[in-house]
Amino acid sequence: MIRTIVRCLVVAGYCLVSFLSATAATRVQIHEERHVSFNDGWRFLKADAAGAQDPAFDDSHWIEVRLPHDWAIDGPFDSALNPHTGALPIFGTGWYRKAFILPDNLKGRYFTIEFDGAMSNAHVWLNGHELGSRPYGYIGFAFDLTPFLRFDGQENLLAVRLTPEDHSSRWYPGAGIYRNVWLEITSALHVADWGVYVTTPEVSDEKSTVAVSTEVRNRRDRNAQVTLRTSILDAAGKSVSKSEA
Repeated sequence: MIRTIVRCLVVAGYCLVSFLSATAATRVQIHEERHVSFNDGWRFLKADAAGAQDPAFDDSHWIEVRLPHDWAIDGPFDSALNPHTGALPIFGTGWYRKAFILPDNLKGRYFTIEFDGAMSNAHVWLNGHELGSRPYGYIGFAFDLTPFLRFDGQENLLAVRLTPEDHSSRWYPGAGIYRNVWLEITSALHVADWGVYVTTPEVSDEKSTVAVSTEVRNRRDRNAQVTLRTSILDAAGKSVSKSEA
């Protein structure tokens, strides 16, 4: 027997976007979820490039990459470099740029870019506007894209500059955007990122108690009344408990 304690539920319909392979701007197609890969269609330069955050900057000579990407693993190996990091060039400056186009039917949604990890001293721009920075390379971070996005068939340009430091690690950490990047698309009322917390305060051979706590974020300028529903599935994907609050 499974008894469910519902503190809040997760419900919502979101957009899933997928990306067509292209050397120019990527056009977004809509499917059904909110957390989607943003790994395709990037360009990379292993050097500094003044003004590369500007959408008009010419990156046609940059190489095309798919994330995750580690620029250091390509070497060259050099015995004069830090032996703790495999004598590989984990330091320096690298730029990443991605151009994409959003369909007009996504107007009114909220967009967040989420990096699982980028090594390191990351600075991020959208359409020339600096969104923020993250010095630490071993933790994920995210920025709100919504205020600076363009629609009506216009290109959007996301730019990332990384400047990992020499002798900053005692092991090989890699370099570049070495983990996945995600685009989050939500409505004004949505389940917060990492907003679902599940515990099992009581577990035995006869029964288990499952407690689900969910944070719902409201970005409207007024209160909202919502119905929260939760379902618990077994290993076969069959619903074994449903609750509403």
